[in-house]
Amino acid sequence: MAVEEVFYTLDEFDTEFPADSVEWCPAEPFRDVLVCGTYKLIENKEGAKDERCKRIGRIYLLRVTDGGKLQVLQRIHTSGVLDMKWIHFMDGENNRILLAVADSNGYLQIYELKEKESKTELQLIAEERIDDDNEDVMALSLDWSTRGCVSRTSHLNSHIAVSDSQGRISHFTWHETDNLIKDFTLRAHEFQAWIVAFDYCSDNIFYSGGDDNKFLTFDTRTGSIPVLCNSKHTSGVTSIHSNAVKPFMLATGSYDEILRLWDKRNLKRPTSEINLKGGIWRLKWDPFTHQYLFAACMYEGFKIVNSNYDMSIIGHYNKHCGISYGCDWSLLKKEDVSRLKVSSGETLISTCSYQDCALKLSAINFNICES
Repeated sequence: MAVEEVFYTLDEFDTEFPADSVEWCPAEPFRDVLVCGTYKLIENKEGAKDERCKRIGRIYLLRVTDGGKLQVLQRIHTSGVLDMKWIHFMDGENNRILLAVADSNGYLQIYELKEKESKTELQLIAEERIDDDNEDVMALSLDWSTRGCVSRTSHLNSHIAVSDSQGRISHFTWHETDNLIKDFTLRAHEFQAWIVAFDYCSDNIFYSGGDDNKFLTFDTRTGSIPVLCNSKHTSGVTSIHSNAVKPFMLATGSYDEILRLWDKRNLKRPTSEINLKGGIWRLKWDPFTHQYLFAACMYEGFKIVNSNYDMSIIGHYNKHCGISYGCDWSLLKKEDVSRLKVSSGETLISTCSYQDCALKLSAINFNICES
């Protein structure tokens, strides 16, 4: 199968503002639900960019309906959205689906997905500013410590790390009483800290990447100094994703266009790498085999990479006209896709891009889902 035949576009949604983040809900019965975040910087009358209080955005909550069409369930007007991550807590009858959001006004927000009277919507239940002294700091990325298992049986020891535009990482603890407590903030990078990601095998370990080209490893048990500083990337480090089932595998992406795989037991040099011919803004392991990486490659569209043996590109989606920023796999399997009356496709994926303000829904047509 040729790489361009892997994707089949089903629908497109005009996000009105530039779109930079998309995430599928991991929890039943809402796996046909996804969110898309947007971010727009407003210019003042003189044409210069006023960096304060002029960043706006929206969160769109959408559902896939029959025939693979996108239906808008909710529009939330907010500041610019830079990153979002879902988590699902199952604790007896206390079944909760939460969405953490990093925004351009420097807040970490927690929304809860609720269904009342057949209406599905997000409700804001908590928020904390990452820096009380500087309103110009933007929250750039975030990760839950528990996303190695996106459905957990308890709220206990659930942490969130947030990176910011001043190069710092803030560490929060989420309490089941709907409280966010900031544990500490540490200086990680000289410039923007583009990405933060937990190690999904240890809640104590997290990684960060920044515009200073550094890829850092932190251990909360040892203090605020990184336990490892890697400088193999030749441009800013923009994406890091731990593999949830392969305990020693980690992927990083960079403006230098190279996707690198690492063995966490030896982070001095990558185990393999491949040039994707575009700056890599986001990387997502597939949720079925954990073998394939979905990459948003900025000016080179979206690509799926097989991580086995010698890495290879098996899919290239270039139907967007703007910078490719957001991508994600749904957890819908082939039988779910069939129930949605989509004639072909193993699962559904979503992509979003900046200048063309577009969210696209596609089916992928290669055997990825587990039986």
